[in-house]
Amino acid sequence: MKFFTLLFLLTVSTFYSQSKKKLTPIDSEQNCKKTNNTSFENLASLFPLNKTTNVQIVSFEYKNSILIEDGKPDELIVIDSLPRIGNKLDYKNLKEFKHLELIKIIELSNILYNFNFDPKKSKTIKTAGCYMPRNAIVFLDNQENIIEYIEICFECGGYFIFNKSNFGEFCDGKIQLVKNFFILNGMEYGLQ
Repeated sequence: MKFFTLLFLLTVSTFYSQSKKKLTPIDSEQNCKKTNNTSFENLASLFPLNKTTNVQIVSFEYKNSILIEDGKPDELIVIDSLPRIGNKLDYKNLKEFKHLELIKIIELSNILYNFNFDPKKSKTIKTAGCYMPRNAIVFLDNQENIIEYIEICFECGGYFIFNKSNFGEFCDGKIQLVKNFFILNGMEYGLQ
């Protein structure tokens, strides 16, 4: 019995240390910190959480591009790449997807809503010019319709929020925390 307990602890320890090596903590140079402490109960009353019955994290090959223009002269054209058929996810064109349990939705909501730019530092973002999104956070209603999603390019730190929900400011540290969340929840594609 002691052998199996020791074997179990060794296996868990090895797995934890391997997954831990892939994670990058936010640091002081990423001008990002927890600026709010809004509870999930309060966040659940806000769109899109108040209309959501399912949250998924997904990865996909960057190939299905649709150009969306905001109509404002100062706005950039955004590339919308999330594979879907109508207003539903196109699962056959996703590389990976994971349905999040409530505890994971609470954890992700804390990152999205409560981490923002450090008010004591400048609001600079490090980006590359690639924007080839391969990952997204998708909010679905009870009929599996997409009501909101955040498309993310972890390579350059770029993102696009489909329905313009207010998830706070996306500082570099928040992008890194979301990337770590994807890794800890078994996602691999688009996270190198």
